[in-house]
Amino acid sequence: MAVTKIHKTSKTVMYITMAITIVVIALFFLGGEVPVDQRLVPAAPEPKYIDLLMYWVYFLVGCTVLVLLAFAIADFISSLKNQPKKAINSLLVIVAFAAMFVITYMLGSGKPLDIVGYTGPDNVPGRLKMTDMFMYSMYIMLALAVLAMIFSPLLKRKSNNK
Repeated sequence: MAVTKIHKTSKTVMYITMAITIVVIALFFLGGEVPVDQRLVPAAPEPKYIDLLMYWVYFLVGCTVLVLLAFAIADFISSLKNQPKKAINSLLVIVAFAAMFVITYMLGSGKPLDIVGYTGPDNVPGRLKMTDMFMYSMYIMLALAVLAMIFSPLLKRKSNNK
């Protein structure tokens, strides 16, 4: 009974999210352009609903992060009760991610960019270093994912031969 209710709820949330996403994307592509006198860069085309699309993406990413954190914390607490060693290992993974974010933030450049027509508040050292942090972290995680795809079958074969 509970599994069926969870399944129905998650399916409904997925369909609602997909419907809103389709509407937002349709507005973005079919909603026209900002008039030339209101554009940031008059020579460049600017979609009218780009802000709506960006806010929707921010909302989806924020919800994803919150849900992942909630499940990670709940899993950690339940593991701490049943299997303390496994809980400590999962905590070490979180610490490793935090260390990666700190290191990549420190590696990021805070030098303001020369962007034609942009006078907004985001071209500051803190925001630029954070952007570099996200980019470097994505590169590291992508490399780790590729390495895992390459070496995981090899490790599985080695453990099966024992």
